[in-house]
Amino acid sequence: MSIRSLLRLLAAVVAVLLCAAGCAVIPSSGAVGKSDPVAGRSNPINIDFRQNAPVQGASPTSIIEGFIAAGTGVTDDFQVARQYLAHKISGTWRADARTLVYKETFKVVSTGTDSDFKIDFSTESMVDANGILTPAEAGAVETVKFGLVKEDGEWRISSVPDGIMLQSANFATLYSPYSLYFYDPSFAYAVPDIRWLAGKATTRATSIVRAMLDGPAPYLKGAVASAFPDGIRLVRDSVPINNGVAQLDLTAQPLLDATVKARQQMQAQLLLTLQRNLNTVTSVTLRADTREIDLGPQESGQPALVVNHQVPHTQVGISKGELVHFDNGQTTAIVGLASMAKYGPSHPAQSYIKPLYAFLNADHSQLFSVVPGQLEEAGATGPNLTAPSFSPQDWVWTAAGDGGGQVIAFHPDGSKAGQPAAAVVLSVQWLTGRTVTSFRVSRDGSRALVISEQNGVSSVQITGILRAGDVPKDLTPPITVVSSVNPSFGAWVSETSMAVMRPSATGPVAVEILDLKSDPQQLAPMDGMRWLSAGNSWLDLYAQTDKDIYARLGNGWVVQAKDVTDASFAG
Repeated sequence: MSIRSLLRLLAAVVAVLLCAAGCAVIPSSGAVGKSDPVAGRSNPINIDFRQNAPVQGASPTSIIEGFIAAGTGVTDDFQVARQYLAHKISGTWRADARTLVYKETFKVVSTGTDSDFKIDFSTESMVDANGILTPAEAGAVETVKFGLVKEDGEWRISSVPDGIMLQSANFATLYSPYSLYFYDPSFAYAVPDIRWLAGKATTRATSIVRAMLDGPAPYLKGAVASAFPDGIRLVRDSVPINNGVAQLDLTAQPLLDATVKARQQMQAQLLLTLQRNLNTVTSVTLRADTREIDLGPQESGQPALVVNHQVPHTQVGISKGELVHFDNGQTTAIVGLASMAKYGPSHPAQSYIKPLYAFLNADHSQLFSVVPGQLEEAGATGPNLTAPSFSPQDWVWTAAGDGGGQVIAFHPDGSKAGQPAAAVVLSVQWLTGRTVTSFRVSRDGSRALVISEQNGVSSVQITGILRAGDVPKDLTPPITVVSSVNPSFGAWVSETSMAVMRPSATGPVAVEILDLKSDPQQLAPMDGMRWLSAGNSWLDLYAQTDKDIYARLGNGWVVQAKDVTDASFAG
């Protein structure tokens, strides 16, 4: 039995024993950490929140507190919450404009008059009208102001920002994360777009479809494609599901104007999204208003859409100054690859499919690509370059670590081996003034995980990759993912999750799993961790010191190989 198989078997046995006996396992190194990340919630609301209408003679404080409490009324368009509002705004107040999620209790404070008040909320996150969640920074406070008037002798709210305020526990019950799927520009890979939506189980399909038809989140616009043309909408605000068949009645003309292939792509995009989020959908029908449309015969021989792209199990690493393959605890020479020892290679990367590799030189000022049997190519030059990262389309990416905001991509060309590869240099405005320490392209090729620092404080961000044809041209303004470990390195683990950490030569290093659909989770720390590689799940995490590689076992780490460094999976 291989070491990898043994590790998987042992992990499964440990999990079973833990469930059966309720006992704890002692990791082989490091302190006890949190349990492994679990999938995000995707359950219908099963708690009936009761909202109380305003009572006669209620004080301004009671009116404000009652209004906030009535923010749980997501299933009936906040009818009770509107009773706390003055007539002039009760019909125009937009509850769905945003959801402010707060951590603790709050206090209503007068701002100096009988009719003006405010609340300082300790903010956990914010969800916008499109369902896009933005975590708050540590210690963030949001001030919400209220104006009140008397109507028919009773206090009512006359001014308040659009949106609702939910305590974090209520938010966790009312909202769930959903993956909307869009295409990469080649229509070969599925790219997830995470949205937080609320509502009854019977309306979830409608909410998901509405959000999809509105297009991708801002940070993905231009980086992904939708099969649905701009302006197409549901004719009626309902997506019925009967015997597993979801029926969509869409605005007729855009659907009728689309080609049969485009309609098939629409159907595939919808089916993937609904099936990945709901367990009640087996197929999708599209109608132009109420008329059936021709979807044509399904094309045969077309490659299936790649969802949550998996990496091969063989890694590339450094042993005795040379690039080697690493798998099941063993290293093997890369057949046909000339010696790269003269460069003092470090941080190698590899293509998903081709025998194509990239690496940095000893001082991280040059990045090379190489194919077995051919001479190496110089692909990028710059100060303190980040470890190379391959896209599925075999563009190799790196970023300069000098605060200038330069990101470099090049596509190795075997016909020009021994010559400098043509590089595209992007000047990314939002990275100017920040030191980029890690740049990793997602496994769908449309996004990048970027970790950068300013004044010793790191930011973990996800950006979309914009292209002109196949050539990269810019990065979109990113979203931020909050981490508690001030990381300087990260790696993709799945389509929605990343492993991040801050290396240390001697001290304890904690790996944190960040997921767009669930809370962060920390794994058991390990002393002297300076590198990390991530395969297709938490079972495929490998911590690395200056000399050895450790595989994850339970919630600890166990030595898997010695005298191997900088091992990396494809990508």
